[in-house]
Amino acid sequence: MRLAVLLLGTVALLAFLPATSALATTDQFRDSDHHEVFTEHDFNICGNPGTFTFDVTSHLHTIDNGIAFVFDFHENYTYTLVFDDAALGTWTAHAAENTQFVVNGSGTVFQDVFNSREGPIQIIQHQQFHTDSDGNATVVRTFEKIGDC
Repeated sequence: MRLAVLLLGTVALLAFLPATSALATTDQFRDSDHHEVFTEHDFNICGNPGTFTFDVTSHLHTIDNGIAFVFDFHENYTYTLVFDDAALGTWTAHAAENTQFVVNGSGTVFQDVFNSREGPIQIIQHQQFHTDSDGNATVVRTFEKIGDC
């Protein structure tokens, strides 16, 4: 699901960015920092329902100079998971994700690195895709390791 969302976002950026970059006459820099604490009910990596309480910190940096566009996103979070089934107890977790997206005249590069530990389960997901100036896509790297439930 995460990969599908990331790919959909990449496609959306590809459709939007070339028109935006062509209009830029000066360098455009954007930086933003975010912090949020929230609770939601969902399923964990093993399919067990529970209530998650997240504490998320993120940083977004973009540059558009009319020749290239750079999107650089970093997110770190911790959370507590209280399972609906009290016999499963409570898990704590932490995660870090870094996403980079670069567009220039020679094509695009998209990279996402996600590392997490949810209770005893380790989750590692890495993806990197390139497209050349003709739109030919190449999967450079995909790696996923999810521990046993």
